[in-house]
Amino acid sequence: MNNRDKRTLGNDNTPTPPRTSEKQRRHYSPERTGAMKHIRNARRIMANVNNKLCKCEDHNQLIQYVREIISKLDSVERRKTTVGVFGRTGAGKSSMLNTILGQKDLLPSGTVCACTSVIIQVEANITDSSYIAEIEFISKRDWDDELKTLKNVLSGDAEERDDAMFDPAIEKITALYGEDSVFKPIEELMKEINFSGIPEFLRSEIKKITCDKASDLSDEIGCFIEHNDQSPGGCYWPIVKSVTIKVPNCKDFLEHVVLVDLPGTGDYNKSRHEMWRQKLRDCSTVWIVSEINRAVSDKEAWELVSSSITEMAEGGECKSISFICTKTDDINPQSYMKSSKLRDEDFQITPEDPQYSMKRKTACIMHRNDKAKEMVKKFFFQQDTVKRNFNCDDDFLFVFTVSSEDFTHENPVLKPEATEIPKLQNFLKKYNSIHKNLLASDYLSGALEILFVIQSFNEINAEMRTEKCRLYDDLKKNLQNEVGHLQEYCGQIFNSLGELLLKAAKESAKNSIETANTTIAPSYKDYHGFHQTLTAQCRNDGYCRSKKRGTDLNKHLALLMLNHTDEAFSEFFPVHEPVSEKSLQAHIDRFTIIKEDMLTKYENSPVLIHMLKFLQMEEMKLKTNTKEEIVQQKTLYTALPEQKGYMSASDISGTGFMKKMQDILLDHTGSSTIEMFQRANMIILMDNTMHFIVEDLRISLMELMEYSLLDANNLTGVDVTREIDELKRTADDVQNVLQSNYKNLS
Repeated sequence: MNNRDKRTLGNDNTPTPPRTSEKQRRHYSPERTGAMKHIRNARRIMANVNNKLCKCEDHNQLIQYVREIISKLDSVERRKTTVGVFGRTGAGKSSMLNTILGQKDLLPSGTVCACTSVIIQVEANITDSSYIAEIEFISKRDWDDELKTLKNVLSGDAEERDDAMFDPAIEKITALYGEDSVFKPIEELMKEINFSGIPEFLRSEIKKITCDKASDLSDEIGCFIEHNDQSPGGCYWPIVKSVTIKVPNCKDFLEHVVLVDLPGTGDYNKSRHEMWRQKLRDCSTVWIVSEINRAVSDKEAWELVSSSITEMAEGGECKSISFICTKTDDINPQSYMKSSKLRDEDFQITPEDPQYSMKRKTACIMHRNDKAKEMVKKFFFQQDTVKRNFNCDDDFLFVFTVSSEDFTHENPVLKPEATEIPKLQNFLKKYNSIHKNLLASDYLSGALEILFVIQSFNEINAEMRTEKCRLYDDLKKNLQNEVGHLQEYCGQIFNSLGELLLKAAKESAKNSIETANTTIAPSYKDYHGFHQTLTAQCRNDGYCRSKKRGTDLNKHLALLMLNHTDEAFSEFFPVHEPVSEKSLQAHIDRFTIIKEDMLTKYENSPVLIHMLKFLQMEEMKLKTNTKEEIVQQKTLYTALPEQKGYMSASDISGTGFMKKMQDILLDHTGSSTIEMFQRANMIILMDNTMHFIVEDLRISLMELMEYSLLDANNLTGVDVTREIDELKRTADDVQNVLQSNYKNLS
């Protein structure tokens, strides 16, 4: 393979995505994309319309209203597309991300220092060429509370200690304070003087670091995200909540996309755990990273899928999962061929070939890649939690076989496309492009709505005002009927879920007591070090997570209830298309106050047809907002009923404290279980919230109808027919691009 096939990362000052030609860079540059061009063109048109309005002699309230909504067009925003990335230390996650972004030394690889439970977000710096890190800390109060828990873990009897709790406690305290700090009194560790080097932590502020080179930034942030056993003290990661890294010159990947490097193992700091849950809910797609030689046997990766389903599905909006098998170039051809019972003839190669060694290795890599993809897909769709919560069609699971090392090697074995790094780069580019075109679509829709309003008020006489009043009455009746049907269906949904929960209450009352006994008072063989775990849970409202495992008493008890409702909930509130007829989303899609016969009736009335088109587009936008609000409210479903008694149990100390603590928790569990299931606060809260959301939809449409159909003002002489036609053509072009982008993601 000659030198022109070498894949360069570029230098720190001008990062260049590997194997990206100048032509490709021009193609993907946001300034050159169709989306930005369409927005610029639409802005020009709306500026001309605004000038027309300024020249109107009668500056009435309607003109002021229209000019105001024109000025608000540029404030249209969309939350960035979030790609969550999981993988245990050593899986090649950071190396893969660095390679995708063309940044050799940006994210630490975890090969020297262990990576921690800090959440790392990577996004584009679109303002200048600097590398920026923004570090968010947990609060000083949160750390003081956690420190008490850590010191309590360390003070336990050596014979009864839980190493899964003990080792992380040692790790956190020594990382922050130094090797001898475990013997210091807690009052000394809580002193503010210990944090003089990071005053932002004490002030609850974001710490910002700016560098000219990626390698320099990596060095600067190391102490905030890595653990170094060789140099205890001065590692601030135990008090860091998240680190946001902003990278220059990567708009084609990350202008509208954020990569969230999520720790595969959790942390028993409650605020950090809640942030982990929220980031997982925000993910539009999730990448799970594991070495190819243990892709199916990687217990941690598969446990991650299983344990995170609730956040990704019922509580979130994840529409696809990618399983990424890394280090595909790490292979011994001779051993692989022997274990797979392969011969040279199977690959059509011979030892006499001058490139025999390279061809054999390439063939073995590609053979193992194909097998790994087949095995991962098969194993993935055998997971009950996956099948129960997701519509597992061909567009849901993607499997990649990646070699970051070979992609950047001076003498690579594989062709660039065979490393599948370009595929992942293309994924990010497509997500970015989709987001930009959605922004363009939002802007164009808003602009068209304004033009329809202007045109509908162009020529209005007394007869037309009468027609508008009749239309208003018809639309008002339609609105009342549609809202009534939607409210009624919301009631049916929550009645159905309520009946399932009532059934769960009756069936699970006894089982919940047994579950509580198993969880709160395990058998003697499971008892080793358990008092430390239970104490930590009581001090953290039922939640505790160590490096090896996570336990949440509330979630454990709530599973008895959720198991009865998960399937129905997923059907009523699906994550992605296609949705069933039972889903609330399908009923919202069918909701409309503008019937087909109404459009036919007024097709010969330019004023009223423009008004109806305006209302139709506003209705569509309101429906979209309603569905987005419902997605946000779905998190109420995963809100766990808090078990009582934690505070009083955590205050117990002295002889026999463990038995007293367990008795308090079991007593509260036994007395409140029926109430917990029957009340089903989360369902009641969701029901009320849904009714409020639908009522907001009704109020918004009523206001639009009143303003557009009952207002006595007009805009005589302001004709925007040509502008409407031009923007409609542009909007059609954007929709075609969006459809193409979605298709190319499959």
